[in-house]
Amino acid sequence: MAGPAQQQTLKLVVPPGEAQVQYSAASLAWRVENLALTSEGTLRSVVGPAVYEPDRFEKFQGIGAITDDPHGIFQTTLLGGQSNTLIVRVGQRLYRHTGWLRTTGITPWEALTLTGVKAFSSEGRPKFPDQFVVLNDKIIWTNGVDQAMVISSDGMTVPLGYAERPGPLDVAGPSSQRTSSQNLNTGGYSWVGRIGTVGDVYNGEEGAVLAGAWYYHARLEDIHGNLSAPSPVSNVASISTIRASPFNANKIGNRGQFGFRGVVNNLPEIVANCVLDDLTRQFAVSFGGDVPEHTVAVHLYRTPDTRNASTVPRFLTRVPNYREFTYPDNYSDSDLGPEMVSSVPVPIFRVMCTHQGSLIIGNTTGAPGIVRRSEPGFPGTFPELDFVYPDAGGAAVTGLVSHRGWLLAFTETSTYSLENFAAPVPLAQGIGCTAPRSIAAMASGMLIWLGRDGFYGLTPDGSIQLISGAIDRTIRNYINKSRACLAVAAIDATSGEYRCALSPAGDSENSLVLCFDGRYWRRMDLGMHIADMCTTDDWRQYTMFLGYEQGYQTTELPMLGSASGVDISGTTGTTTVRTKNANHVYVMDKETTAFTPPDRTIVYRSGWMRADDVGLTPMNVRSMFVGMIDSWNGDFTVRFYRNGSWSEFVSMTDVKAVGVDDGSRVVMDVAGAAIIGQAKTHDPRLFWRQVPVGIENANTWAFEIEAKSPTRLHIASFAFDVSVATLGNVKARIPHRADE
Repeated sequence: MAGPAQQQTLKLVVPPGEAQVQYSAASLAWRVENLALTSEGTLRSVVGPAVYEPDRFEKFQGIGAITDDPHGIFQTTLLGGQSNTLIVRVGQRLYRHTGWLRTTGITPWEALTLTGVKAFSSEGRPKFPDQFVVLNDKIIWTNGVDQAMVISSDGMTVPLGYAERPGPLDVAGPSSQRTSSQNLNTGGYSWVGRIGTVGDVYNGEEGAVLAGAWYYHARLEDIHGNLSAPSPVSNVASISTIRASPFNANKIGNRGQFGFRGVVNNLPEIVANCVLDDLTRQFAVSFGGDVPEHTVAVHLYRTPDTRNASTVPRFLTRVPNYREFTYPDNYSDSDLGPEMVSSVPVPIFRVMCTHQGSLIIGNTTGAPGIVRRSEPGFPGTFPELDFVYPDAGGAAVTGLVSHRGWLLAFTETSTYSLENFAAPVPLAQGIGCTAPRSIAAMASGMLIWLGRDGFYGLTPDGSIQLISGAIDRTIRNYINKSRACLAVAAIDATSGEYRCALSPAGDSENSLVLCFDGRYWRRMDLGMHIADMCTTDDWRQYTMFLGYEQGYQTTELPMLGSASGVDISGTTGTTTVRTKNANHVYVMDKETTAFTPPDRTIVYRSGWMRADDVGLTPMNVRSMFVGMIDSWNGDFTVRFYRNGSWSEFVSMTDVKAVGVDDGSRVVMDVAGAAIIGQAKTHDPRLFWRQVPVGIENANTWAFEIEAKSPTRLHIASFAFDVSVATLGNVKARIPHRADE
């Protein structure tokens, strides 16, 4: 027995996070699963989730068909907070939550009517996650495969801008073909107008109206004010040279409508007895009506006289009727409006964000390294020359975010600042982002995202640092790297922690949730696939996710061939396969009687503890004391390990999760045994349980607490009764170099 000088009690407030390396007795935990950090610094069992819309009538079987894959979820308040809008994408459709305003039977999810689009792509294993942003009180959605859409508060869903250019205009003007016996400019549409460049001389020998050529473009305007890319150039509308003399009215030709016309001595035509306004023309501009359904107007642009003025198209007019029409153009060049800013058709893009009123998009089809910026206030209009390649080698853009006034662009290996949009500044080489939906900002101002080798944080002072070093072993060995691009994250408004759902190694579903509270890491495994997450921006501040409950089914299969030389043909074996349940929207950290969460395991496994800093002193661990808060009337298991081996050394399965009754009747009133009308509420109390250990002569030891649902735990602290293992000099008991 160790003497009093060699006995000690290790007191340890529960380490609330993981650190998968060996430390001293004050180490962090090795594994913390399905335990959440409370405001008091204790660890409490994760509760929930709850189905956001319970199946009240036993007829609503989830969102979409059970075979449809869930993809994205987004919530926001539009119209100044008057329209609480929740959008999800399941399968090939977008759905809006209708709540009490449901009009489609009993289902609370209304499939949005897609204007001009039949359905979206729905890959069971997509390469890019769905993304949502809000701009101009409208929701913009993209999945990186189909044309992006704009969703209004009333559910109207139309494509974002235009993915194609309108067809060319057909222009009728005066004919440029003539013979000496034909009056000039009468072979085509030649009504008198104000188009034409007037020459310097009006004497019958030089051109009073000079020969000129004009061209037209059209741009479509959608219901949100976005403009399409300009149409191809129209056919030319031209005017040939016209000579006129006010002094020869009675000398040549026959009098016509605008004076005397004719040919004298085979010279070009001279028009006399007229004013210059009689000589200028007007054109007829025809537009076809084959346009997308969300078009509300057509903008016409015309060049000035390209032979005598400029070749840059300028605004002519806006025609509200987007159907087929013919417009008589009677505007002079001086009446034309601003120059046309050329734009490009809206491409299919894989990442996006909003910044300073513009929609920023990147990684487009055919140009994965490009970043484009829309006109402010018009997310579907992208100027042709407003783009940049952040990476000099054109590496694919994997993420975009606007944070604290900065515009950041990521590739898989680098981070760039686009504050000066035309001159990207590299912030970090070797640190990039693999999952665009993993980017989220905590209340402290730290921006967090998932890189190739872990999670990184951008601090308010602008420095980038690795924040997942404590769980490096999990990141390197227990994460499905090929599915990391589909990781999704959100900031839980109640706890303030960053939660990222990703696929564990060997799995293709996002069933592992890594939680970071700004200092410590923990994990959750709810037994559910989390396709996407979001945090509501209303007063509720829910953390919600779209997904389904994971299920498993064991079936018998006929066996063929032989095993160990024994013929097993005709016998049967069993196999377990994963099954898919209905898609739902769930609320984290909430519970209702309408939904029973899947069975889960609560695990707290400590790090390896040592008696000294280097683990040189062997110890005897007699007892463990667990400090807990009254939470559930049930049992849990405690296991112990020694000397670096995770093989169980000793375990106890009957440790009570509730304290003994001390006369206050707290034990009788816990939630697990409360009776309506009889139970009373109490402030949770701290109680202790003593667990015998019996580990002797150990250089390191660890313990694990495990509880199966529905048992809940609320852990506050630990203490150990330990002593130095005596029997001589402890250093002399270290094995020699060749001992076995």
